[in-house]
Amino acid sequence: MEQVLFRENPELQTDQKILIAVSTGVDSMVLLHLLEQAGLNLGVAHVDHQLRKESKAEAEFLRNYCKHHKLPFYLKVWQQPAKKNIEASARRVRYAFFEEIMEAENYSLLVTAHHGDDQLETMVMRLAQGGSLASHSGIARKQIFSTGSLLRPLLSFSKAEIYRYAEEKQVTYFEDVTNQSTDFFRNRMRHNVIPELKKENPQILQHVQQFQQQLTWAEPLIKQALKENLRNIRQTDQGWSFSAETLPDETGARYYFLTSFFQGIEEETGLTVSQRQLFSLVDQVQRPVSQWTLDLGDSWQFARRYQQFFLEKKATLNEGIFSLTENQTLVIDKAEKMTLRKSTTKSNVEGYHVPLPLDIDLPLTIRRRQSGDRMRFSASLKKRINRYFIDQKIPADERNKAWVVVDSLGEIVALLPFANSYLSITVETDRIHYILDYTLQVSK
Repeated sequence: MEQVLFRENPELQTDQKILIAVSTGVDSMVLLHLLEQAGLNLGVAHVDHQLRKESKAEAEFLRNYCKHHKLPFYLKVWQQPAKKNIEASARRVRYAFFEEIMEAENYSLLVTAHHGDDQLETMVMRLAQGGSLASHSGIARKQIFSTGSLLRPLLSFSKAEIYRYAEEKQVTYFEDVTNQSTDFFRNRMRHNVIPELKKENPQILQHVQQFQQQLTWAEPLIKQALKENLRNIRQTDQGWSFSAETLPDETGARYYFLTSFFQGIEEETGLTVSQRQLFSLVDQVQRPVSQWTLDLGDSWQFARRYQQFFLEKKATLNEGIFSLTENQTLVIDKAEKMTLRKSTTKSNVEGYHVPLPLDIDLPLTIRRRQSGDRMRFSASLKKRINRYFIDQKIPADERNKAWVVVDSLGEIVALLPFANSYLSITVETDRIHYILDYTLQVSK
C-alpha cells in the first residue's frame, strides 16, 4: 500500500509542511500512519463537532497521540453545531478551520483521507440528485486550496484495503456510530446501494475512478473550446451581457457555454443555477422569440432583447401614480425628476422635454402604462402604446420603465422618454407655453 500511495501521489515526496485532517476514523488514522512512516513534515488538524458524546474523548486521544509522536496538533471545537443541514455546515466549518491553519502556520499542502468508496458514493449520490458535468466528476484527487493545494491520496484504495492495513499495522482508530444511521442520504447509499453495485461488478471502484478521470479531463477541453465565446461576455452596471452571435451554434455547446458562464460568476453573485433552469435556458434561446425573460431566483433574471442577452438584477420599479401641476417638481426614487414650468423659449435643460399648450387641462397624472393605453400620433392616427413599442423595437425592460403622462381629461400627452403626442406643441414659438422637463440620475 505504501509503494502505491507514493507512486500515485508524487506530491507527497516533498519536504514541504503538510497538514493532515484527522477525524480518528480508520481512514484518516491509516493515512496519518502512512505519512508518519515516510518521515514527512506533518501537522494534524482535528474538529470536534460535538455531535456525539464520544467526540471529546476522541479529540483528547488525538491530542495525546500527537504529543507522544511530536506532531503539531490543531483543535477546533464547534461551539454551536447546526440544527439542520448538519453535514454541509460541518464541512464548511472544517475547511474554514483548515484554511485558517494553513495560512497562519505556513502549510502548503492539506491532505484528507477520502478513498475509493467515498468516490463511488459521491458519484452515485450526485447522479441521483442531478447536477452538472463538473459535479458528476466526483471528488478530485488534487485541487487548489487556501495558500497551496488539497490532496486526497487514498482515492485509489477501497475501504476494505484500508481496514486490512489498519489490522496488519495495528493502527488505533474509532468507529463513528452515526455512520450506521440511515437518517442520512450518504449512509443509505453506503449501506443499501453500494454493496449491490459491488456485487454486480467487483471492479466498480476502479471503473468509477477511471470515469472520474475522464470527466476531469473533459471539463478543461470544453472550456478551451468555448474560450473565445466566453471572452465576448461583457460585464455591465446591472450584470452581464453578450450578443446572439456569441452563442455557439450547436445545442450542446450552448449548454456548456451557459454552464461555464454561470460557474464563472457564481462566487461574485452567489447565484446557483439548477440543471432544470439551464435546460430551460437552452430551450428558450432556440426559439425565434425576440424578447423574453426567465426568472432565476435571488432577484436575478436572464433576458433576451432582440440580438442581446442579459443576466441582471431585477429592477424594482416604482408603480406609483403621481400628480404634477404648474411650477411643481416631482422626484421619484432620487433617480428621476419631472418639472412642469411655463416658458417662451426652447428648453436648455438636459433631458427629455415635452412642450405643451397653455390651455392643457391640469394637473397632469404620471403613471405606468396600462393595458389598452392609446396615444394620438397625428390628427388621424391613434395607436396603442404597446404597438408603438413593438414597431420601434424598444426592449422590454425599457418599456416597463416608461411613464405615461395624462392630462385631467384622460388624454395621453406623452410617453416618457420616448414620444410626444400630437397634442403637444411640435414647434416651439415665442408664445408662452408649458414645458415638461424629464431628467434621469438626479444627484443624491
